[in-house]
Amino acid sequence: MSPTSGALLEKASFGLKLTKAEDEQTRIWVELATKTSNPNFPPRVGLGGECTEEQARDPRSWFGITRAVAHDKGSAPADELARFGHLLTGEPDTEPADRYARWFKGVLEAWVEGRAEQDEIRVINWMLESELLPNRIDDRASVSELVTAYRNIERQLAEPQTVNGMADLDPGYDVAINIRGIYEDLGELVPRGHVSVLSAGHHGFNARGSGRLELAELVASPKNPLTARVFVNRVWYWLFGTGIVATTDDFGHIGERPSHPELLDYLADQFVKGGWSVKQLVRTLVLSETFQQSGQFTAKSQKVDPLNRLLNHYPLRRLEAESIRDAMLAVSTRLDCRMYGEPVNPLRSKEDPQKRLFSGPLDGEGRRSIYIKMAIMEPVKLMATFNQPAPKIPTGRRDVTNVPAQALALLNDPFVISQAEYWARQLIGTSHFSASHTSPQKRLIVMFRSAFSRDPSPKELVRWSKAVADLARLYQDVPGNAPHASMMMDSVAVWKDVAHAIFNTKEFIYVR
Repeated sequence: MSPTSGALLEKASFGLKLTKAEDEQTRIWVELATKTSNPNFPPRVGLGGECTEEQARDPRSWFGITRAVAHDKGSAPADELARFGHLLTGEPDTEPADRYARWFKGVLEAWVEGRAEQDEIRVINWMLESELLPNRIDDRASVSELVTAYRNIERQLAEPQTVNGMADLDPGYDVAINIRGIYEDLGELVPRGHVSVLSAGHHGFNARGSGRLELAELVASPKNPLTARVFVNRVWYWLFGTGIVATTDDFGHIGERPSHPELLDYLADQFVKGGWSVKQLVRTLVLSETFQQSGQFTAKSQKVDPLNRLLNHYPLRRLEAESIRDAMLAVSTRLDCRMYGEPVNPLRSKEDPQKRLFSGPLDGEGRRSIYIKMAIMEPVKLMATFNQPAPKIPTGRRDVTNVPAQALALLNDPFVISQAEYWARQLIGTSHFSASHTSPQKRLIVMFRSAFSRDPSPKELVRWSKAVADLARLYQDVPGNAPHASMMMDSVAVWKDVAHAIFNTKEFIYVR
């Protein structure tokens, strides 16, 4: 924990009151986590005070407990004031100041000799707070030199690297069922094990530890008929827009039946035999004739298979929210393809340090959407509009809606407009672009290839060329006059609108 988080321990209190019956069956787990392992760091609203960005980035973490008290009453124990006992012992002094001096000296000697008790430490802390003792490194040159040398060495230490792991060391225990979900109403102990309806009659793992390892081995077992099928179906859904089992989150009796059950069994079997390799599975699917089909369909196919569950053609599907944003960055040449690195804050209309909501650059520094910070309290508006799921809820299948807010976002969102302008400036000002196209038609062909991976048809080229001329005439404000070709090619406003129009086409956000 940072100093800010460490201070929270002094303000936190834990009150646990158990009845005798509960005490025998209920187990309480209290954990103190360092900064890198604390899911509530940096602290948000209700979880502590404000934390600066410098404290959040600091790799060091620490916490300290000065006193822990177990008390059987409903409140904290009263202060016994034992630290004042030495002040009241001994013969009376003619000067009260001498008695205080002797008391303070005895406390300091006990601390130096390593025998100071808690009450004596409280006296020393009070003396420091009252500035009766020096507590600054510049008070003594020798101390200042030592502290400075220590801090210089500390800065040279590499930041700690952590690897998440699990050690199942303690004896496990079974937990009683909560009858009707009521915490206080405990029923019979339930042995550690898999879901009974899926465990083929096995009642418990007979494990010494928690049973987590046995559960993991059962879930990932090649003999488990469910895990590989569910995962293969998810991958199929990501590539084709609909799973072999359309209800990706439900393989039960109320879910849909698979469209190709034998294919699902085959892919699951190959997935397990291939060492559960996701890359190998994806390679198999994208190299198949099914994936490489055209999106064209016939009247007969529409009649026989209107939902395209038999995949007689490649299904039309919309890009995911992240892919729409990344596509704009890629087409405008602003995309930063670097791997890894710190996440980037999205642009926010209003920052809120208490909620850890900070604003970042409009284009996210060109980073892919996977590197944009996701906040439950305020998701990225553009991606949320295109059905990006809430980060708090696991989502096996995303909603795909078609609502006016999406069209308005493509027209008015500042990110979309900024990328259209960036693309236009690249087309005009970058030598390897401008040298390859010297006419509106050639530039349009380049833009179509970047946005749609194809050339425009003759009709499209005529229509878009006319739109370029109309825009140039509009910005020159000379009705009826043909715009000068060189001015047309150098106008950022004209080509920004053309790029913006391309971003607003259905073909740009749909895959076919």
